Amino acid sequence: MRFLKTHYLNDGKLFNDGRPVDLIQIEKEEDYQTLLTNILLSGYYNHSYFDRHIDYREETVKFDAFFLSSILRFLRPKSMLEMGCGRGDMLFLLGLDRRVHVQGIEFSPDVLETIWPPLAGKVICGDILEVCQQPLLQTRRFDIFCAFDLWEHIPPGKLSEYIASFVALAEKDALFFFTIPAFGEDRVFGEVFPLEFEENRERFSKRLPFDHLIVETTDPPIPVKGHLICAHTDWWQKQFETHGLIRQEGLERNIHTFFDEHLFYARKSFYVFSLNTPEAHQRINRLKERRLTLFRKWKLFVAVQEDIERVLQKEEKSFIDLKELKLTVNHAEFYMLLDLRKRLKKWVGQPPEGGKPRLVGRIWRSLTDRIIERFLDIYLRTYKKRHYLIP
Repeated sequence: MRFLKTHYLNDGKLFNDGRPVDLIQIEKEEDYQTLLTNILLSGYYNHSYFDRHIDYREETVKFDAFFLSSILRFLRPKSMLEMGCGRGDMLFLLGLDRRVHVQGIEFSPDVLETIWPPLAGKVICGDILEVCQQPLLQTRRFDIFCAFDLWEHIPPGKLSEYIASFVALAEKDALFFFTIPAFGEDRVFGEVFPLEFEENRERFSKRLPFDHLIVETTDPPIPVKGHLICAHTDWWQKQFETHGLIRQEGLERNIHTFFDEHLFYARKSFYVFSLNTPEAHQRINRLKERRLTLFRKWKLFVAVQEDIERVLQKEEKSFIDLKELKLTVNHAEFYMLLDLRKRLKKWVGQPPEGGKPRLVGRIWRSLTDRIIERFLDIYLRTYKKRHYLIP
């Protein structure tokens, strides 16, 4: 491998403003293993990694875990495995639903020193490939697998082994929810991460992992954030499809519609996969029938909020920003009610099939419409005053 100085593209996309940057050039496949060895031997994934890159606050759940746990509730899990769970913010919130069995895998023993107490005994420390082959997990099956910004830390040549290791633990109707910093234009989530350097253009076009990685340290050489794989979204999708997983684009679009406003930009680069089995198809069809709406999103938020409040009744100190939680639920309720008013008015105003409504029908619809309008207007005006002011 070697180092070189270059600059970002200057096309105005994301960080592309022509600024200078140092890169590690991968010259042979063994260079990925060398970088991984440097990462592991230097103790890179210790407390400082999570402080610098994950932005953990002591004894406070990161608020994006609230949104991620809400999305996963929508997928209706029974038993979930999160790979690379850190201290377990999302697992903790999802596990407040007593109907869901949660399990985690985390490589860093340092961060597990700060794991949330309710997760004691539910998170295994170690390498995912090795843990998934342990007898403890070989007898378990999970219907939801998730990982948030994990797979880019695996050398490209080993990724297939890792995928196979957890797919072997899947129920027949299992779903897989992953966020990955995938580059290029995706047909579902668009271009979250654009091509950054001219040096990677050829491999970007050929849908191969990039051979130029941003430098974080030179002694020893470590790429920024420990990312060993930077690749086009098409490449990422193919890696999972090779193991029999099917991307559920319709389900992804439904989630994007109602959650993109809440997600940090990098979180929008997510995928939902399923197995290619009759059981998985049935599960996907049920989710499509009960697709997300403003009303169902609000109900998800309320469900998580109620679980949090139930736990807080026994705790002396809050573990989440309660002000932000209240504003988030109020925001969802406000727009749900606006949508409900629109839908009710449309439904009430519909004439019966076969022609114009009779006089009595027209009078009834007019009265009903006024009652709905009056009730919701009064409620929303007082609601805005009491809870959430829209400019």
